Amino acid sequence: MGGVFLHLGVSFPSGRLESRRDRAIVYAGYVIFPGALVPALFFAGPAELGCEGCPTNLLLVERDADLANVMLAFGALLYVGLFVVVLARSIRHWRAARPLERLQLTPVYICALLTFLLVAIARAGAGDAAWWAAFISSALLPFAFLGGLLRSHVSQLDAELRARLEELRASRARLVEAGDAERRRLERDLHDGAQSRLVSLALLLRTARTRASAGDDELTSLLDRAQEELQTSLAELRELARGIHPAVLSERGLEPALQSLAARAPVPVELETDGRERLPGNVECATYFVVSEALANVAKYANATHATVSVRRVNGSVVVDVSDDGVGGADATHGSGLRGLADRVAALDGTLAVESPARGGTRLHAEIPCAVPSMTPR
Repeated sequence: MGGVFLHLGVSFPSGRLESRRDRAIVYAGYVIFPGALVPALFFAGPAELGCEGCPTNLLLVERDADLANVMLAFGALLYVGLFVVVLARSIRHWRAARPLERLQLTPVYICALLTFLLVAIARAGAGDAAWWAAFISSALLPFAFLGGLLRSHVSQLDAELRARLEELRASRARLVEAGDAERRRLERDLHDGAQSRLVSLALLLRTARTRASAGDDELTSLLDRAQEELQTSLAELRELARGIHPAVLSERGLEPALQSLAARAPVPVELETDGRERLPGNVECATYFVVSEALANVAKYANATHATVSVRRVNGSVVVDVSDDGVGGADATHGSGLRGLADRVAALDGTLAVESPARGGTRLHAEIPCAVPSMTPR
């Protein structure tokens, strides 16, 4: 039975003997546990075995108390030697294990080693008390195995859940990054394509206007109207391109882009930034669109006379605060704009909150970790 328990303990929790050393330890256990005391039986009678009332020893060849005691001592030495080897192996294996694996190994190793030690002490002749202690310890051993297996199962579910959450987090970040890359591409296409053609057309109309006959008032008026419409379309196209992805953000960084937002806002905006180095591209994009959407809401709904924008780095995160003195009452759960911002910020492991008491103004607060790597070039 001792060899079986040793086998279970060494192979726990996988049930496999992973190395030659482990296999050698188990083979030695199967030999030593049943066989270490057999040589003493050839020379020991009931008195030498500490059992006067026991039946006749059928293996007795010649009764020799001194030789029997030597054989008993040799058997006990084999138990002690095997215990030392198993103890050293268990300590080394426990130290090399990860923290979660240690939780499942600890009860099994403690109970198994204690049982092994008590059996060795009992067989060395320590008396009935040692045998009872070994019996109780061996009875507890199955419960230690069960507890270790339950911990192993829970740790494996926990590890799988963490891995899935991490993959979900990475997937959301990749989706946001892919969206930002597509925004940059569309902005470049508009700038290099339609916007450039409209600028060229404006120049042609201006040239045609200067060359038009001074006496042809109708043609002159028509050209003036066409030029005005073209300028309006060009301004709208530029605003659309900025909404998709502002070129100034890619070319010059976050602070100039925020200054451009503040300059175009319909109410005075006080801008505070710490002016440090460039941030990862996805963090800059998220920060810019948080401020852009907040100022757009100020213009549409707040009926405010003043707004404040603060962007600073605190403990490895970008902290964004946008507040106004408007009518308040904003609800982040309604409207696609704020919900989309919340999703964008959450994809970068950030948080977004809105405080907007009635007639108390609105304050938007966002925190975005700066350590999120940019996955595509600017």
